[in-house]
Amino acid sequence: MLYCSNYSCQAPNSERSKFCQKCRTPLTKRYLWAIGPGAESCRTDELVANRYLVKGGRVLLDTKPGLLPGISTEQIPDDLLPYLRLSPYALHVPQVYDWVRLESAGGPEKLALLERSPLYLPNTPSDADPPASDPQLFPSLTDLWPRSSALRQLNWLWQIAHLWQPFATEQVVSSLLMPDLLRVEGPLVRLMELQLDASGIEPTLADLGSLWQQWLPSAHAKVSPHLDALCQDMIRGQLHASEQVIERLDEALWTVAQASSRQVSLATRTDQGPSRQRNEDACYPPSGTAQTLALTPTVTPLLIVCDGIGGHQGGDVASNLAIAAVQQHLQSSDLSRLSPLALMQELEAAACAANDLISQRNDEEHRQDRQRMGTTLVMALVREHELYLAHVGDSRAYWITPWNCHQITQDDDVASREVRMGYSFYREALQHASSGSLVQALGMGSSSLLHANVQRFVLDDDSLFLLCSDGLSDNDRVEQYWDLELLPVLGGRANLEIVTQRLVDLANSQNGHDNVTVGIVHVQLPSLSPTKLAPTQLPGVEVAPAPTAIASTAVVSPVGSPSAQAAQASKPLPNLSPQPSEPALPKTQVVSPVAAKPRPLPLLLTLLALLGAGALGYWLMRDRLTSLTGFPPAPTLSPPAEEDPAIALQPGAFLLIGRAAEGAPGDISGLVLLPSPPTVEGSPTASPSPASPATAGLAIAPGSVLMVLERRPPDAPAWIKLKVCSTEQAVAPTPAASPTSSPAAPPIAPDNGSASSANPTLPASPIGSPIRELPAPPAADTFNTPLPERSAIAPPGEEGWVALSDLRPLMMPNPTPTDAQRGVCVSSSPTPDLPAPPPSPPPVVPPAEPTTPPSDPPASPPVG
Repeated sequence: MLYCSNYSCQAPNSERSKFCQKCRTPLTKRYLWAIGPGAESCRTDELVANRYLVKGGRVLLDTKPGLLPGISTEQIPDDLLPYLRLSPYALHVPQVYDWVRLESAGGPEKLALLERSPLYLPNTPSDADPPASDPQLFPSLTDLWPRSSALRQLNWLWQIAHLWQPFATEQVVSSLLMPDLLRVEGPLVRLMELQLDASGIEPTLADLGSLWQQWLPSAHAKVSPHLDALCQDMIRGQLHASEQVIERLDEALWTVAQASSRQVSLATRTDQGPSRQRNEDACYPPSGTAQTLALTPTVTPLLIVCDGIGGHQGGDVASNLAIAAVQQHLQSSDLSRLSPLALMQELEAAACAANDLISQRNDEEHRQDRQRMGTTLVMALVREHELYLAHVGDSRAYWITPWNCHQITQDDDVASREVRMGYSFYREALQHASSGSLVQALGMGSSSLLHANVQRFVLDDDSLFLLCSDGLSDNDRVEQYWDLELLPVLGGRANLEIVTQRLVDLANSQNGHDNVTVGIVHVQLPSLSPTKLAPTQLPGVEVAPAPTAIASTAVVSPVGSPSAQAAQASKPLPNLSPQPSEPALPKTQVVSPVAAKPRPLPLLLTLLALLGAGALGYWLMRDRLTSLTGFPPAPTLSPPAEEDPAIALQPGAFLLIGRAAEGAPGDISGLVLLPSPPTVEGSPTASPSPASPATAGLAIAPGSVLMVLERRPPDAPAWIKLKVCSTEQAVAPTPAASPTSSPAAPPIAPDNGSASSANPTLPASPIGSPIRELPAPPAADTFNTPLPERSAIAPPGEEGWVALSDLRPLMMPNPTPTDAQRGVCVSSSPTPDLPAPPPSPPPVVPPAEPTTPPSDPPASPPVG
């Protein structure tokens, strides 16, 4: 069982699901490697600390990835601190995730659980309900060494040499001398765990040379001469520092790599985002660029992403200044003639030049402290078989492999600094209030205080790198969606320009709190084929076939064709709406498009079915409208002209109140006839009509037909005087009395103090009672004219005033009423200045269902 990482959901899911079945959040499957005295005693399917499920051997699954680990820095022994201090090398070194007690050991045994371990999930069968696959260890370096290319063999040795000095500082350099701990993920060397050096024994480069010499017999023919000479010098003690070993390996790499041709594709895109007033991000090449270049010694493609800091204080200015300064600095140098170390220093100098330019601008404008504008920086430069990466701030770079998404930059924020210094674990540090505050950015101070992080990577296979601002990387969006959005690029099934747009859309829809900028670097080596994995078997875990990318859709045309690009652009973002089940993803298939044959008969049948459905819907709606309003719809061949409100409110015009206002009870419309209108600015105070009640107003029932008597003021009809001609009850026929029913009570005129002649009596209601009292009205702010408490329905013949703002949304102007609906207004209606409406058939009103009153009906209370 795997719980959703969405804190507001946390629904349980099957381990084989990719998305939460409730909220559709991508499920986080965090497999951990256990180390410690009790690691070998873990039992399969045991739940450790009520959270970590033992999958087999020393592999555990965090079933509650949305919760923080219970680890604390104060509880961690000293032998785990090297993992913290080596966090800048997380591409090669796993990190401590939690430290828990193993209950089955029956003692104080504890397990250290490592994340970012060399584990991967192999392919799963493409069945309808595939079983969950257990994770596998990546193969060891010694297993794949004989079958690897010359460039890859040298690349692995080069990475080990780079790790030697930092490992020696933390006294864990023995880890590099244990072949079983050295695992390889394609071009990357990754360690299963760290091994502390024995007390009093310091491994040397001679020991490393002796290990490498064991691999010499199976080395590639192009590698053997270089490796043989290197191992001899290391064993003899002629090389005293790892930098000397790296320099010798660089020479061998340069010689071997010249035989390979390469091309690089770049794409960039930046967007303001849905919640920001301006875009403070910037990129180079400009947003929307998509280009492919053949790599030559003089062609060094450059990609830059900057995230401005300072808001209205000039973050957008700082980001654009940084790009201009870096570009100008690098263009003035002949990068093809620089050594790797000199090129790294040149990139650092370019970052310092950008910092000085922004700082100078801040000083000229007298900006201090938080008023200073600044920017983050992450840039990638490709030269021959190498990629150089420099960054300052929290804009990130990721390396996408067929098996994983690796963050290869470490944020320059407070949380990461605490981890590097061994003060705190990363997830613990993130809980501090200032964890996300940057400790350095361009433009904030002198270049003497700036430390740009510059890295170098050897590219021995097709490689994909993503550079982005935190508008995309926040909330782990890259880790959640890399396999859906970026992995197809490695397989040649996606267009870079379209992928950048989809990543921007993903950031805006899933984050949306910031500007977003993405840049993609795709280096291809057509002359080299990737080495297939031969995964090793974990204890108690069955070996699975080598992993390959799984596509969710079939490829029907080449990626470069217009049809393929259109298909990629129209592919929707991952569906986040709840779905009942998650279908298995089919494997990629290349099929030829088949032209569809025209079939006229199904089209004709479909057209006839649509016409029949439309005719049936018309007659159903016609009967429904007639039963609701009492007015049959008049057939029209063309849309009627829009009614002029001024004409509709001329004296003598009829209005129909056809619906109740929102929030009003079902038997009132929300309109109230007032005895007199309030004082209208620019006109004398109106006096109440003699026929109007002197007390509170009466409510107008839905379905009532009203006649316009007067409007005030004439040039701006804010108040309308109306007369109730008939109500829906008055029009509806009274059903025959039941034999067992009591005689209806005589109608009672409202006792409102007015003459009885001015208030005609009302017909009996269907239930044998006079005018009903209304339930309590809605809140006073529901209507412009508040309803009086316990107000009664206005009877036919009643006159009063209604605010136009209340009347307009409820009226149906100029209906064609019958004589019965005109009611008391048949003989007294003034002649309006309008053409007489055409006659209409009598309304069809269904009779009300007879209701048997109680044997002893209560006395009808007076109204008013």
